[in-house]
Amino acid sequence: MSMSLSFQAARPMPATMLSRRGRYSLHRRHAIEAWLILTPVLLYYGLMAVVPVIANVGASLTHWNGITAPEWAGLENYVRFFRQPFYQRIFLNTAVFTVVSMMIGIPLGLFTAILLNQKVRGMGIYRSLWYVPAVTSAAIMSQVMRLFISPYSGAFNMILRALGQPEVIWNINPQAMRTVIVGFAVWRGVGGIMILYLAALQGIPPELYEAAMVDGANAAARFRYITVPMLRHMTLFVVVTGIIGGFQMLEPVMLITEGGPFNQTNVVVNQIYNDALRNSNLGMASASATLLGIFLLGASIVALRLMRQGE
Repeated sequence: MSMSLSFQAARPMPATMLSRRGRYSLHRRHAIEAWLILTPVLLYYGLMAVVPVIANVGASLTHWNGITAPEWAGLENYVRFFRQPFYQRIFLNTAVFTVVSMMIGIPLGLFTAILLNQKVRGMGIYRSLWYVPAVTSAAIMSQVMRLFISPYSGAFNMILRALGQPEVIWNINPQAMRTVIVGFAVWRGVGGIMILYLAALQGIPPELYEAAMVDGANAAARFRYITVPMLRHMTLFVVVTGIIGGFQMLEPVMLITEGGPFNQTNVVVNQIYNDALRNSNLGMASASATLLGIFLLGASIVALRLMRQGE
């Protein structure tokens, strides 16, 4: 009897139980390894992204100059942003600069990409030249633009004099300075748009164009019925990145116009800088930054939903 019991105790476990235990152990080990790999990234993301956002929202609910203790203000800073004509004007300026620069830059970038998509010797040099402004420091380009609009020795006034036209005192002309800001945005952004469209154009199967040519479609018809639909998702991506970039415009306003004349070229990010560091009003700056983030998040969500339609 004892021998039979010892024999039963020493009997090995079934193969199915061993394989189940092995799969569980392997899955657990993989989960531990994944968390060990992700922990530094999650800590960095939490410290550099989540914590600042929470702190910014908290500061937006206070009156705080950055030195003394903050005073609770509730939604007063948000109400001020929506009710004061000063902030309404700044938001409108930002929206106008963004929309106008996109209306000019996106068609120009697409046209440039189509031209640079041809098989011509030295095409890499031409593509690089168009892309140089996109990788050049915005501060450096702003200083170059200041030289262009100098009232006495600027390149723009020299051209106007050569054409027999009256000179423009750019710094005191609101419409002229708005044109400068839009021109700067297009100048710096068209290279990036061109690269994105060029990549999308090279992803279109050439068989589609060949079939359309066999059917007798001309260049305009091929562009309308093949190129434009195939570039739909890239266009939406360019639009959403253009909105985000346009509402984060800072360098040209800070270094060229300083928001003038009479705040006609001031934008949201520049006013956030002024409220935080010049006016010592960190509560208002935080509220403006929070509203800007919510607006850009909403625009991104809408664009992503549009991109998913029709897939």
